[in-house]
Parts: sequence; structure tokens; C-alpha cells
Amino acid sequence: MSLDTTLPAELPVSSAPWAMEDLPPFPAVATRLLHVLSREDVNISEIAKIVGAEPVFATRVLQMANSPLFAIRQEVRGIAQAINLLGLSRVRAITVTRAMGDFVAPAINIKALRVCWQNSLAGAILAEKLARACRMDPDFAYVAGLVRDIGRLGLLIKYPREYENLVVVSGENQFDLTETERELFDVDHCQAGAWVIKKMPLPQELAEVVAFHHLTPQASDPFRMVDLIRIADRMADALGFVVLAPVEPLVFTDVVEEFTTRTGAYFTESEEQLKAEIADKIRTWA
Repeated sequence: MSLDTTLPAELPVSSAPWAMEDLPPFPAVATRLLHVLSREDVNISEIAKIVGAEPVFATRVLQMANSPLFAIRQEVRGIAQAINLLGLSRVRAITVTRAMGDFVAPAINIKALRVCWQNSLAGAILAEKLARACRMDPDFAYVAGLVRDIGRLGLLIKYPREYENLVVVSGENQFDLTETERELFDVDHCQAGAWVIKKMPLPQELAEVVAFHHLTPQASDPFRMVDLIRIADRMADALGFVVLAPVEPLVFTDVVEEFTTRTGAYFTESEEQLKAEIADKIRTWA
């Protein structure tokens, strides 16, 4: 059965799926920063002032900028330097990563949430690599890959035991996870995630990515960011960073072939190298 692709973005702003009501918010400083970064007239001093006013968040952002997750060649010592060195798009990617980490932190000891968070990170890393290979925006691809399953993370944070049990039962009985989500929560993680993205100061193209990244496109359709994220998602599963093992496991070379067929670009990194690199970056985050 195909996903119900009705965008929650079509709902009134005040109307939330009942399962997403009272969802813990993103860190306030991250939300303010994303608001500023979304403006065309943004200036470095304004960003530095916002981050500098929250020493804990500023420290975490700098740690993130200097971590292997982003592989910056030059040490970043201050927020203004980070903006000058990395550019606004990269600062946005780091901010979203830090905010997402803080968002899931209260329940990260729940096994299912930890697995989902690792899958999100793997998808982000792969989306960035795929975007570079086919000359799309790598920073935007990274953010899109990271937030693609934000609805699932939200459901897990709100209902950790219920969702963990849902994953276990779906795996044991080979249920479709999105259909099971709808049966339990009246919304699947794609719909829930698109609603969350609508409420955030992020590009609204991300709502499309979140809502539709599991759908198989027509061969004649132009290749867009949502298609790249779908392939990154499948590649993460093929590499073993999977939330729920599919009945028929994905083959890495098949996913690479799909990417080449759709884009005409080549992706030459080996399966084992990617596994090791992503696992190392996830360990660094932890």
C-alpha cells in the first residue's frame, strides 16, 4: 500500500495531529538562530551575538564544528570565525545537527530512538556525499537527510515505550512500519514530520522531502532533492544503519546503480569504507 501523501502543511497552523501535541520544542537559541539564518540580510555579528549569549550552546556548536562529523581542516575557535570559514549554509547544518541532538537527548537511552538517531545521521552523511557527486547543494542535502525522519524521532520522544514496542512488533510480524504508525497514532512519521517542519524556520522544501522521501518516483520525473534523500535513506539501510530490517534486504550496489541511472553521476566510495567512516562519525557524536 502506498503512503498517504497528504501534506500536514495543508493543516491550519494551530491544528496539530493529536499524537504531536505538546511535543518538546527545539532549543530556543537554535530556533532564534535558524530564524536569523533564514533571512537574506543576515549579518555575521547578529549570528555571533545570538550564539554567544548561550555559552553552553556556543560550546557545543564549536565542538561540533571541530568534530570529525564535519571534517573541517582548520580549527574553529570562535563563532564569527566559524561563520567566515564555513559559510552560512554550513553553520545552519551544524546548528540543526546540534539542535536535533539536544531534541533527542532526553530519551537517547531508549534503544529504538538511538537506532533512529543513528539512521538519521547516516542518511545525512550519505546525502551530503551523494549531493557532491551529482553537483547538488551538499549542505542543504545534509540538513534534508538529517531531518527526513524528524516525525519518527518526535513520536519516539513523545511515546518512547509505545514506539519501541511498535518497532519490535512490526519487525517480528513483518508489518509495514508506516501503516502500523497510522493505526496507533492516526499519523505516520512522514506526515508528522512535515507538520513539524512547517512549524520551524527551515526552508519549506524540506516539508516535501520529509513527506515524500519514501515514495518511488517515475523514471521520467526530474531528479530533485527529495529523490536524492530517498536514495540516501535506502543507502543507509543497505549499509546496516537501519531502523527496521526490510523483508528483502537492500543491496548497496543496487542503490548505487539507481543513483547513477537517475543522475548520470558516479558514486565511487566503497561499501566497507563508508560503513567504517559513518560508524566512526556516529561514535564521535556519542
